[in-house]
Amino acid sequence: MPESKTLPKRAAVIGSGFGGLGAAIRLQSAGIQTVLYEARDLPGGRAYVYHDDGYTFDAGPTVITAPHTLTDLFELTGKKLEDYIELMEVQPMYRLIWSDGDRFDYVRDEATMVKQIAERSQSDADGYQRFFEYAKKVFAKGYTELADRPFGRFSDMVAVSPSLIKLRADRSVYKTVAKYVKDDHLRQALSFHSLLVGGNPFQTSSIYTLIHYLEREWGVYFPAGGTHALVRTLVKLFEELGGELRLSTPVKSVELVQNGKATTHRIPDG
Repeated sequence: MPESKTLPKRAAVIGSGFGGLGAAIRLQSAGIQTVLYEARDLPGGRAYVYHDDGYTFDAGPTVITAPHTLTDLFELTGKKLEDYIELMEVQPMYRLIWSDGDRFDYVRDEATMVKQIAERSQSDADGYQRFFEYAKKVFAKGYTELADRPFGRFSDMVAVSPSLIKLRADRSVYKTVAKYVKDDHLRQALSFHSLLVGGNPFQTSSIYTLIHYLEREWGVYFPAGGTHALVRTLVKLFEELGGELRLSTPVKSVELVQNGKATTHRIPDG
């Protein structure tokens, strides 16, 4: 009786943004032959890059706020992130300058942060510390507990609703911050973070206040060479593992091929 041959596992990932690159690297490192499809002429998705008159412009994200996710990704493949690219911690994390000349350095060090606010208002310094404790609770629920939980059914969301209601996730980021500090510039300094993910601080859920704790915990980093240098680094790692990147290849459809009880998803060529 002839031996049955098991076809090698293959996978396709559509889109070469950070999420697509991360997924493709994990699949490839698991021994699954992976093809990464990208419609544009360069990888990166929202982290695209433009070149003009000798200058380079990152089009999307500029800082890294959870560097351990990259470290973990490289370790998964038996590599070290620092052998590929340097992540430089940014201090201060942000410098805010208003049109009236007022300035504020948003820093990682708690004592320095509280001192700066106290110089403006002691009551706001006390309020900021209460706000940070709130952000810590939101981080524990919204990031540590729920970040990797799939919500495939409505009941999944209902199950966590009481916790989110207790944290008043229905309030906006700005409205939540305004409960703790009175100075308008400080309110702006503590609520602009939702802009980093494309959200309006006056509309985005207060769940995004968790960014405050996240930045204090892990810091803010800039990849040497810019964000797209990090994109190119991830592409290099993916290709070293044997993965294939296809640029300028938009995916127009996905075919479902039934083979007995098994269903194969196939991307037509062209």
